[in-house]
Amino acid sequence: MDLREKLEAIVRPICENNGFYLLEVRVSGGSHSPVFQVFADNERGITVDECARLSRMIQDELDMNDDFGMNYRLDVSSPGLDHPLKYDWEFKKNVGRHLVVKYRIEEKEWRVTGKLTDFNAETIILETKRGTMEIKRGDIEQAKVKVQW
Repeated sequence: MDLREKLEAIVRPICENNGFYLLEVRVSGGSHSPVFQVFADNERGITVDECARLSRMIQDELDMNDDFGMNYRLDVSSPGLDHPLKYDWEFKKNVGRHLVVKYRIEEKEWRVTGKLTDFNAETIILETKRGTMEIKRGDIEQAKVKVQW
C-alpha cells in the first residue's frame, strides 16, 4: 500500500463519520516533506470552518500513525467549481445551475451548455438554447458547473 492509499484509508472513515464525502486524496512533494491534499464536500457545500475541523481530526490521526512520522503539510478543502460532477448528490446540489457537459456518442465527442433541470441514475436533463436535452450518464465524459459572471 503506497502513501496515498494509506492516507485515504485514514481519511475516508473520518469524512464519512462526520457527514462528508471524500472526493480525492493527492500526495505531492518529496518523501521528506510531502503535501497531502484532501478534497471533501457534502450536499450543502463544505464551509471553511468545516474544512478546518476536518483538518484537525485528520491531523490527530496522522500524528498517531507511524507511517506519517515525517514533516508533512495537510491541506483540506472543497473541490472547487472546476471539479467534474460524478455522483448523484453532486448533480442534486447543482439542479438549477448551468453545466458544461462533454459527452461521446458513437466515437464523436459533443459539448453542450445548459441548465440542469433534472437527473436520475441513467440520464441528466438540460435546458439549452435549442430546447430540452436528455444525455445518458454513461455517455458523459465530463460535467462541470459553468461559472457565471
